[in-house]
Amino acid sequence: MTPPDAPDEDGDELSIKGEIEDSSVPELLRSLLGSGETGILRFRNGEVAKSLSIHEGRIVYATSTNPDERLGESLLLRGKITARQYIEASRMIRPGRRLGTILVELEALDPDELVPAVDQQVREILLDLFHWTHGTYEMVMKDVDPSDVITMNIATEALILEGIRRCRSWSQILRGISSIDSVPHPTGNTEVLYKLELTEEEQEVLAHVNGRATVEQICQVSYLSNFETCRILWALQILGVVRREHAGEAARAGDVPLDRERELDLEGIVEKFNQMFGRVYAFLKGRIGDEVDVFMDDAMEQVSRQYGALFSGVDLKHYGRADFDQMLANVADLPPEQRKSLMVAGLNELVFVIQLGVRTKRGAQEEAVVSGIIKDGFKRLGAA
Repeated sequence: MTPPDAPDEDGDELSIKGEIEDSSVPELLRSLLGSGETGILRFRNGEVAKSLSIHEGRIVYATSTNPDERLGESLLLRGKITARQYIEASRMIRPGRRLGTILVELEALDPDELVPAVDQQVREILLDLFHWTHGTYEMVMKDVDPSDVITMNIATEALILEGIRRCRSWSQILRGISSIDSVPHPTGNTEVLYKLELTEEEQEVLAHVNGRATVEQICQVSYLSNFETCRILWALQILGVVRREHAGEAARAGDVPLDRERELDLEGIVEKFNQMFGRVYAFLKGRIGDEVDVFMDDAMEQVSRQYGALFSGVDLKHYGRADFDQMLANVADLPPEQRKSLMVAGLNELVFVIQLGVRTKRGAQEEAVVSGIIKDGFKRLGAA
């Protein structure tokens, strides 16, 4: 990134320029979001140029020189207008008369469909930017034209997350996470999480971020591919949900490598149980809705009669996952091998109780499905 250019003759505009290769589109957008800037952010890659209108860190409008990203093409692609309507409306475009307004006047588009159509066009222009790994950008600090300010139906954070989900560049991801040996730490930023709709896979990866496991170790216990796991970690980092380790934290994490290796081995075993519980939970939720939480509470209550110390403070609500960190804390005073033995025995018993509960409360058909999930789960567990 180059230093800000000098103000223009009117003294009211500054600009910041740089190469996309030196940063990335999601990192740049997140930086602007965090600083609350207002202005025009321009991108260029070859013959294609895009312009984003930013108001107090929020994306409010976007334009593109790519003909396929114009409003008319967007509407035509999604079947909202016919080819004839598009051609006739295009012929009527004049200075001050936009295509969307003309389409409404021709009754090709309902008035209440116009803003959602523009909203979708802005998304398409923006999301395509996340595929750019080369090009230039320039942020010009200036007031945004009021006519360009529209109400987006999605938070900028969610747009960034959606864009990163489409990223296919390993070089960008690796640069973002720094190294597979780095240790991501949770930030506790719940405000951002409220604005996002994380998938079950993203929630699963986030659950492994504890400030002790490296990126590579998280990849080992995740059922996703290494690429997908690292991409999720990068997204969570950009959005401020996790952060990279600070100087000295990696050294402190290495003080007890053997204990941590054992811990990660055990976490991997618990994760396979959690995948099994999660699949059972998802199946039952589809059958009995929110009553699945009551069912899981009953199962946990039964198994706690024998394994109360292990499962203290643990439940299977919401996603059907047992909290590994809580269980580990519950048995922290035991030697490593006893911890493993107790956790595996307790989780095995929980599987049995859940299966028995389905058999007695839900019937043979649902028991058959759950038994299939459990059988597959134990195959994945192997000799563990």
